[in-house]
Amino acid sequence: MQVYKSDYQSIYVDVAQKLLKKEWYATTDNMKTPTFMIEVEKIAELAEKYQVERFHDDTTLFSYPIAPDVQTWVNEEIFPRFIKAGLKKYAIIVSKEMIAQLSIEQTMEENNASSFQVKYFDNATKAQAWLDV
Repeated sequence: MQVYKSDYQSIYVDVAQKLLKKEWYATTDNMKTPTFMIEVEKIAELAEKYQVERFHDDTTLFSYPIAPDVQTWVNEEIFPRFIKAGLKKYAIIVSKEMIAQLSIEQTMEENNASSFQVKYFDNATKAQAWLDV
């Protein structure tokens, strides 16, 4: 079921599967840092509410370059919330935009991200298959 939609992303939750699926839109190329932080806060809020164990994150159209200080904020403020919610596996379908993808990978390499499995995929089918194992 869809639980959130904005100009930048849609978020779906499968309660029975403890799965959160989200997709970023191409509009992220116009996104500013405060908006990104609000959007990520929403993801954390929903992860906590539904106690999700698995994330399916489609970043194919994501084009916002995450600055190093924002990467640190995600690591220190958001990842602990994911961990507390019960996150175990995080599948990322890679962005077509190289700088945005690099910033995603740098964010996921932060210390708290090592508390859950992270894997990158080139399509949604492969990502879902890994999450289902």
